[in-house]
Amino acid sequence: MVPSVTILALEVRFGVRNDAKMISSVLRCFPDVETLHIKSGDTDQSTGKHNLKFWHESGTIECIRSSIKLVVLHDFRGDRSELAFLRYFFESALVLKEAVILVAASFTSMEEVDSKVASLRTMKLASEASSVLVTSCSNPEGGFIRSIKRGSDFSLRDLFANYGSQ
Repeated sequence: MVPSVTILALEVRFGVRNDAKMISSVLRCFPDVETLHIKSGDTDQSTGKHNLKFWHESGTIECIRSSIKLVVLHDFRGDRSELAFLRYFFESALVLKEAVILVAASFTSMEEVDSKVASLRTMKLASEASSVLVTSCSNPEGGFIRSIKRGSDFSLRDLFANYGSQ
């Protein structure tokens, strides 16, 4: 376990079963993560669509339940596997304050995005005090670190954030 890590970023191809299964294993190594960034990776080798049952079978993930206050999903495509993970996350996260869903450039309109996230808007969140923001990426280069300069800028509180103000 690595309890000193409070900001964690992962890239996950939700459509690839082994990648999706790895999320719970990796998160169990970081029990005190408060900010989680997940970049939804693109794949052309999908091994199935994972539903809510898939995530429940992975068991309780302690950092989701008791320490993650901010989750940011980068490059959201609206796939069933992504939505199932978000449902699991939202119904498990007791201390979540904010969820930010940064949509992929492949969407043609916010109406299309709204149709994908409609089921999330009606679900009961485990943390009553949390809010969910669905928006496009404000950084034209995309979500994660794109340069050594940004990656080594220790004046930034969260190197992976690209929405709102730093």
